[in-house]
Amino acid sequence: MPDLPVTSQPDVVFGRGGGRDLLCDVYRPSGDGARRPAAILFHGGGWRRGSRASLRDRALALASHGVVVIAPEYRLTDESRWPGHIHDAKAALRWVCANAGDLGVHPDQIALVGFSAGAQLALLSAGTPGHAAFSGEGGHPETSEVVNAVVGFFSPIRFVSGNERSNDGVPASAGESLGDDLSDDELREASPITHAGPAFPPTLLMHGTADEVIAYRSSVAMFEALHAAGVPVDLRLYQGLRHEFVRMDGVMQVCMADVALFMQRTMVDPARFDVPQDVLFGRPATPEGAAR
Repeated sequence: MPDLPVTSQPDVVFGRGGGRDLLCDVYRPSGDGARRPAAILFHGGGWRRGSRASLRDRALALASHGVVVIAPEYRLTDESRWPGHIHDAKAALRWVCANAGDLGVHPDQIALVGFSAGAQLALLSAGTPGHAAFSGEGGHPETSEVVNAVVGFFSPIRFVSGNERSNDGVPASAGESLGDDLSDDELREASPITHAGPAFPPTLLMHGTADEVIAYRSSVAMFEALHAAGVPVDLRLYQGLRHEFVRMDGVMQVCMADVALFMQRTMVDPARFDVPQDVLFGRPATPEGAAR
């Protein structure tokens, strides 16, 4: 069970966007001063509402597992049209990488975690390191945008034109989406599944089968695309749970523990989980060539 005390530092400037400072909240677990893995959390809200403050409980829960958690803001659609949102997300990522030492973060153990609209930003950031159209000018332009793992909760993974939803597509003209003035090429580039390929980092996808906002088949489609590309990818489907199920007390704690475990398995200490079956089941190994 998580038990590390956590301290929080609000309103830390991480970059610039739209002529103003962009802020984040930093959550640090107590410890011995050794560098820790980090997770950058992006809130949901359909790109037009929501705030980093909504992530406080999730950030505290994840940080209690020994993870430095950064919850950044990003400009919403009433302040900046697409791609301003992804510009800010990338600025937050570069800031964490550039300040890993001061944050007490291991530079090769940085994960992105997003919820709904924030999951689109997390997955798209993870799949497009160095993509000039998405990098923006928020700060630290020479810093790497490569991440080591990514987690998407109830993720939109494909945008389509018009107003009709498909099994895995969200219409960009829907009231909660990016906007109705994007071209087909822009929609395709903004879709995380477009960038699924062998270079994608290890990925964890979580979705409820009763999600009425983003169909769970979105996460299934992303899982299948990444699996076909040879990317380590896990999929969790929660029977009967709806959109934003992670807000539920009890469920939230289990999900954050799963995220922490995923980070351990994929980027912190993967060798610890590469256990031979004989050891796992408590049986002595069979000597090579011996009768079975």
